[in-house]
Formats: sequence, structure tokens, C-alpha cells
Amino acid sequence: MVNIITDRLLIRDHVNEDLAQMHKLLSNNDAMHYMPEIRTSTLEESKENLYEAIKESKLENRTKYFFAIIIRETNEYVGDIGYTVTADCVEGRIVNLGYFTSQVYWGNGFVTEAVKAVINYAFTQDRAIKIETGCIKENVGSEQVMKKAGMIKEAELKKHVLLNFKLYDRVEYRLLKEEWKEQNMLYK
Repeated sequence: MVNIITDRLLIRDHVNEDLAQMHKLLSNNDAMHYMPEIRTSTLEESKENLYEAIKESKLENRTKYFFAIIIRETNEYVGDIGYTVTADCVEGRIVNLGYFTSQVYWGNGFVTEAVKAVINYAFTQDRAIKIETGCIKENVGSEQVMKKAGMIKEAELKKHVLLNFKLYDRVEYRLLKEEWKEQNMLYK
């Protein structure tokens, strides 16, 4: 079981007890506005998502990492963060990072803290050589998280994402392992 500890957070593999809070978040239309593909409407749908995450966490050759973000001091469930391995080669793995949290926790640095910790985990514990992520350009908060985590803007795709019958621009970010190492050397 993966447990990543930061100053304020515990980022860990999911457990059965996460279901109620996970469902509350996954079924929240406002919180999941930019991620309708994973929004759920029933407890059963959320349970399927949770069980898939738990099942993945037990695989020996794991390619999907879905973590709960927990505030250490209060044991509150903030949201989810994780990544999927999109390529695996001799040099290492390329992974796609994603995250979502309840609006209650927006704007207080929890997501940035979690993203930095998961990036560190992927590069140091899971052979990652490149981390990719992105969001709809209108989702300014998510893009700010990417910037604060040291990620580098790689592309802006015009009218690339169809969401609620409207086309949106998408921004894409990346971080190579050597860029991450260089950034960490600068701040030591």
C-alpha cells in the first residue's frame, strides 16, 4: 500500500471506508464540472470506481495509481489524485497525472502539495521519466496548480475538448525527470 506523507497531507491508496466521501465528491456536479467522464450519480457507480482503484493498488505490475488525499490533522478526505502509465520502455515510464477535490478545499494549497508529492513519488519510486497533464484553459485553478508544481506548458490546443455541448481550449503541461531534478537542485 502506497502512503505518501507531506507536511499536511497523507496521500494513500484507497480503502473501503473512503466510499461515502468519495461518492459525495464524485456525484457533486460543481466539483466535477470539468470531469464529467468520471462523475457518478449513484452510490453503486462510485463503489465501482472505488473497487477499481483498490483492485489496481494490489496489482504487481501496476499501471494505475489512484490515491485519496487526506488531511493528516483532521483525517478529512480532500479528494483524489493519481496517474496512469501511458508508456513503459527501457528508459522508464511516461505517466498522465490527474486530480480533483471538493470545492471546500480549493485555494489553500492542498492540491499543489499533493501534486508535488505524487510527482516526487512517480520519479523516485516508479521509474517515471515524464509526467503529462492538462486541463480546459478555463479551469484557471487547475492550471495554476500545474505551474506551482513546476510543470512546463507544452501546448495550447484550440477548441479541443467538448464539454456540455461546447468546445473549449485545452492546455497541456509536462515535467521531465531531468527538469524536476534541476528544479530541486535550485531550491536546496
